[in-house]
Amino acid sequence: MIKPKIALLVFALSDKEEIKQKPFLAQGNLIKSLHAHTKSVISTAGLPVIYFDEKLQKGNNFGSRFTNAIQYTYDQGYDAIITIGNDCPYLQPIHIHKAKNALENGNSVLGPTYDGGFYLMGISKESFNRSDFLDFSWNSEVVYEQVRHTFSRSHKDCIILEKLRDIDYLVDIERLSITRITNNSLRNSITSIQSRGQYNHPNKDLNTSLLIHKVILNKGSPLSSYFQF
Repeated sequence: MIKPKIALLVFALSDKEEIKQKPFLAQGNLIKSLHAHTKSVISTAGLPVIYFDEKLQKGNNFGSRFTNAIQYTYDQGYDAIITIGNDCPYLQPIHIHKAKNALENGNSVLGPTYDGGFYLMGISKESFNRSDFLDFSWNSEVVYEQVRHTFSRSHKDCIILEKLRDIDYLVDIERLSITRITNNSLRNSITSIQSRGQYNHPNKDLNTSLLIHKVILNKGSPLSSYFQF
């Protein structure tokens, strides 16, 4: 069996744009720590990485921008993709490796979050349906179930990874367990914010926030400017 050519698609905003959407990420250097953590995780993947930040994303809403990024990746000659954002402090190399194995065995893969979205998605080119992706209720609490249901319609299995927490709002930081965060810089940033105990930052409407797993995050560009290797 010939292994598929897999790319890792990082769909996320630049530091500056992230802070515009989620001002609390400026606290404790959190946004820089999240990006550094993501960079560390993907450096072990052994996969070509494509970044899509706001400079390369094309479309009039989140769904179209994410869908276009996926299509672009396939158009570069890849057979399958693993897509992530940079708002999941619990993400580890094992999650990328499990997704890679799933795709190599002909399966799709999803990593759900507690708010009804996902922090990771793996899908082959042949299973990708552009119309379905444009119709999903992105940035909502039902998008994970919609995607899972669509994947289940194919003859292949959908591998479900462990459920993890991501950071969409300041209050999400309160729910994080420091013991699960392996990156020292990220742990220090989150500890600093948790110690202040102020989680009443006004939430933005999910439909106007550019989030990752909900992927503008949940999910930079070829050699994006904010991740340098």
